[in-house]
Amino acid sequence: MAKVYGMYNQTKKERYYGTTTRPVNKRLGEHESGQTAVLRPWNWKKDKIMVKTIAKGLPPYKATQKAHKLESRKPPPGWKNLQTGGK
Repeated sequence: MAKVYGMYNQTKKERYYGTTTRPVNKRLGEHESGQTAVLRPWNWKKDKIMVKTIAKGLPPYKATQKAHKLESRKPPPGWKNLQTGGK
């Protein structure tokens, strides 16, 4: 089963939604180490980044659908959504 999570960089005013079948904190470690191209500009030591698990226990395809639906929503003024790499 998969989880959907949101990451909110309050310093850069950017939002990112992702999915994982592993614990979210393990996936975050991969993001921090630069394994996600769209998140490489984030400064994990200086930027204020908030992480929230949005959904748990979904089949992977449903989690992907939910993440893409979330990223297609209009962000608050001054913010932007970063596109996930998945389909």
